[in-house]
Amino acid sequence: MKSWAWLLGLISAVILAGCQTDLPLADLKSHYGAPPSRFLPMDGIEVHWRDEGPDRTARTDHTAASEAMPDAPAILLLHGTGASLHTWDGWAGPLSAQWRVVRLDLPGFGLTGPHPSGDYSPAATVDFLERFVNAAGLGRFAIAGNSLGGLVAWRFALRHPDRVTALILIDSAGYPADLSGPGTVGLRLARTPVVSELMRWAPVRAGVRNSLEGVYGSPEKVTPDLVDRYSDLLRRPGNRVAMGERARSMSNNTQWEQIQTIRIPTLIQWGGRDEWIPPVQGERFKRDIANSTLIVYPGLGHVPMEEDPQATVADAIAFLRKASGLRDSGRN
Repeated sequence: MKSWAWLLGLISAVILAGCQTDLPLADLKSHYGAPPSRFLPMDGIEVHWRDEGPDRTARTDHTAASEAMPDAPAILLLHGTGASLHTWDGWAGPLSAQWRVVRLDLPGFGLTGPHPSGDYSPAATVDFLERFVNAAGLGRFAIAGNSLGGLVAWRFALRHPDRVTALILIDSAGYPADLSGPGTVGLRLARTPVVSELMRWAPVRAGVRNSLEGVYGSPEKVTPDLVDRYSDLLRRPGNRVAMGERARSMSNNTQWEQIQTIRIPTLIQWGGRDEWIPPVQGERFKRDIANSTLIVYPGLGHVPMEEDPQATVADAIAFLRKASGLRDSGRN
């Protein structure tokens, strides 16, 4: 009954508020994809990414990425569901003082938009990431991921332990999730084609604001600009349909049983107020990964690196310096 009520509410919102069409891609690129953004042709799409690092301005030219900063350690940053590379804005500056920092919009999100295959399963996303890091000229690198990005990060590490120097999991997905509760009605319905089609036209701003206020530990930190960014990028052509396709690809078969085989130095960061993936899951990662450290931030929610970038990146930098043997340069 609750599911049908939710569906009727969505239909009513579309009828009463009017259809909300996609935004022109050119306008979105102009606003959210200006330098230092770059666009990498790959898989029949243009992947939105940024490549920043020490002793240089952010890379915006077309020089081969493999020629960039040969002596600088690298880190790859992966966002979560509904987000974009902008979620790492507060981390990119401090990290780029000493690391080559690469971040991207994963397929189905941000300016990258939908993948032609329509396959957003974890395995397909790791396949895509493998092609991306090769095209970006990344050899060995640290990798940090939030939520969905954390799932992709540790699965990539399982496949390529020789390429991942350190792993940072931030409120990471991975263990079997309970999708039977009332808070997951929308997710369950998003798996049905009819809802995916309705979402293509539904107004999004109110829903985005409610969602952000739910993932932040302190809802008052959700600003109009933040809501604008998430809402606008959700209206990138194809992204709302891709959201439904990704929901239908979700499964508890994430290879979570193999997490115990990870031997890479791992930092686990978790928001103590995360209601999407509760802190008990962070404790489970800590138990299962032998060489790991867990830090819980009591006042933060599901995206702690976005909600409090200063505290979270300081801990990440301390961990990365220890894992890579770098000396403290005095620059944070």
